Amino acid sequence: MRNILAYVSPKSNALFSDRLKQIWLQKTLEDARKQSTLFVEEYQDKYPEAIECLEEGLEDSLQFFHFDFIDHRRISSTNVMERLN
Repeated sequence: MRNILAYVSPKSNALFSDRLKQIWLQKTLEDARKQSTLFVEEYQDKYPEAIECLEEGLEDSLQFFHFDFIDHRRISSTNVMERLN
């Protein structure tokens, strides 16, 4: 998200990031992909660099949906790894 938000104006950052987070808060992989498609359609003209960055890393960032018994909120963030380092 930090890489994507680097291409967004500070004025629009809060709204953009709230909408962007919704992709990873979905219950299923299919819902996340649908949400990302809607997000891309909404913002691709306004922030093309941010959308390009999102599209490049989207599939990698959605891999946590393939695990059934893991708390998705915990592994969708790198906070634990950052604390360890």
